[in-house]
Amino acid sequence: MKTSHKAFIVLGIVFLLGYLDWLTTVIGLLFCGGTELNPVLSGLTKSSMLVFSATKLVAVALAGFAAYKAVDITIHAKNTWRLTSKFVNGGISLIVLTLSIVVANNMMVVFKI
Repeated sequence: MKTSHKAFIVLGIVFLLGYLDWLTTVIGLLFCGGTELNPVLSGLTKSSMLVFSATKLVAVALAGFAAYKAVDITIHAKNTWRLTSKFVNGGISLIVLTLSIVVANNMMVVFKI
């Protein structure tokens, strides 16, 4: 089964935004006096930046591959999964929007806007 270009584009966008989130978070924490607002990850930033980074990047990879697989499955479904496709596309749109807002917020902290 051939993978569609749309699935790879989704994977790339989620990876890129997730990586930018991690990078701007680390820069903000280490050099700009920022704080991690995610209560699950904030404890890791105080104890070990290496564990924090590994956890955040693994989460980005898992989210990217889950989005990739969801898009790939809905594209190659034998029957028309219109509702499922709308649900998947809506979820991915929400992920991209949320990550874009988080990266923009982190950039404002880094550049002190």
